Amino acid sequence: MPLFGNRRRQQQPAPSYIGRKFASRAGVEESLVNFRAAMTQQLGSEPEFLTVRWTGPDPVPETVLAIVPHGVPPTARSRTASYLALWPDGTMYFVAPDYAVRPTPPLVGMWKMRDSSLTSVGSVGGDEFGVTGI
Repeated sequence: MPLFGNRRRQQQPAPSYIGRKFASRAGVEESLVNFRAAMTQQLGSEPEFLTVRWTGPDPVPETVLAIVPHGVPPTARSRTASYLALWPDGTMYFVAPDYAVRPTPPLVGMWKMRDSSLTSVGSVGGDEFGVTGI
């Protein structure tokens, strides 16, 4: 019998990713203009942009928005909303309800065409994001 027993390797659960992280040199206001134009292009009409409250970890973003397609009833908003959080240093989190199925929606390409400095820098973990107020 070996001196040290055969211990089962403890399995860590796979992280749950809910969105993508981006970085841009455009600044918060210009990034919002570019994102709004790309989202409108993808959806075919301008969605509602609602300010929501950040409940995720520090640091708190400068701007946090819920994006709801035009015509979605209030009772369905929380299920259909996408979210965009923007920090002053150019970091952005984009969280979409269908991220697990489609991690790279056409929106990303449309957004990058408007902002040549926009780069994807990773995935948003479920423990890195939190909002309330929709």
